[in-house]
Amino acid sequence: MRHMTFLKLILWSGMIGLVLMTIGCGGQSRQARTNQGYMDTPEFHVQRGDESLLNRQYDDARSSYNNALNLRPGYSPALSGVAAATAYSASRPGVSVNTRETVLKEARRQIERALENAQSDVEKARAHGFAIQVYVALKIPAGEWYEKASDHFEKAVALTPNEDAPYFYMARAEANRFNYEKANKLFNRVLSIGGPHEARANKELERLQKIQRALPGSRFGAKIANVDKITRADVAALFMAELRLDRLYKRRGKKGSGSFRAPASQRKFKRDPLRTFPKAVDIDGHPLERAIKEVIELGVKGLSPDPAHKFHPDQEFKRAEFAQLIQDVLIRITRDTSIPTRFIGQPSPFPDVHENVWYYNAARTVVSRGLMSINDKTTGAFEPMASVSGADALLTIRTMKEILKEYLR
Repeated sequence: MRHMTFLKLILWSGMIGLVLMTIGCGGQSRQARTNQGYMDTPEFHVQRGDESLLNRQYDDARSSYNNALNLRPGYSPALSGVAAATAYSASRPGVSVNTRETVLKEARRQIERALENAQSDVEKARAHGFAIQVYVALKIPAGEWYEKASDHFEKAVALTPNEDAPYFYMARAEANRFNYEKANKLFNRVLSIGGPHEARANKELERLQKIQRALPGSRFGAKIANVDKITRADVAALFMAELRLDRLYKRRGKKGSGSFRAPASQRKFKRDPLRTFPKAVDIDGHPLERAIKEVIELGVKGLSPDPAHKFHPDQEFKRAEFAQLIQDVLIRITRDTSIPTRFIGQPSPFPDVHENVWYYNAARTVVSRGLMSINDKTTGAFEPMASVSGADALLTIRTMKEILKEYLR
């Protein structure tokens, strides 16, 4: 298994290397291609790249920016865009510090060239604004990234004081430093300006409110409060540490809730009776291996390995799984065996959750009890495949602690 982990790191490093080679060729030395249609312009491709970046589609964003650079080598908005897109790609869990340092070095070079090639104050401000994104995404060097981001922010707002992007990303930098009062002010500045980041600023303000409500009493909250997408391994460790699931499950009975069975197609996996399989084959050597093994041993629903005995520790934890996890804990706490079937047969209030899916009852349970909320207030969608943020996890844990007080006195 260590060999497989090493192989993954090699493949990832190779991918980052190819990315760096690609953006490294995005300058003046690149020979411009001829446009192939009226809409095949650098401006169009940068617009598309910006849209993808806002939607966190980093590969698509990088592709669009490189299309712009193919048409106009050295184009400032594309250079700053590709720097930020690559930084975000390198910020995912499991990427080594060395790799992130290499990406940062190249991103700085791209930002410098974007500033050199800028044709207006707007393009210069854009380069500074995207530099903020680079530092907030990578958070290196550890003792300098915040000051670097602040410096670029000051330069950006001096050039274009009514552009919303620098305020938005500096607010995220402040939040990552736990400067929530400053972050709130900057997000509210985004709302007063309006623009592409207005909706996201609203969501960020809601997230900060969750964090500030959840942090008191949390031993480990500060470490994950600003994480946008918490992993399965982090959820296992967080719930073990904050709720002491080992004591809770052993005290209230280890037997599972029975609220979920794998799809029939996955139940075809058969074990050789003469071989002993580990409960999870992909956690060997993981820093949170002990916590993962504990939740697996306890049979915690939502944090079980798949039928192929894979836990997927670095995979983003989805809201459907989170609902199942919360429901399982709730059943253990209350010993109410009617919970896993309470909403079965009732019509779904969610436009995106059918009554027959495996997580339907769990979604209804957690929303009805205020342990989770719908994820889109406009449509009423639950968004089961959306990722769980650190703030959401912390707020739910705080509510669960209140329930624990009542049932485990």
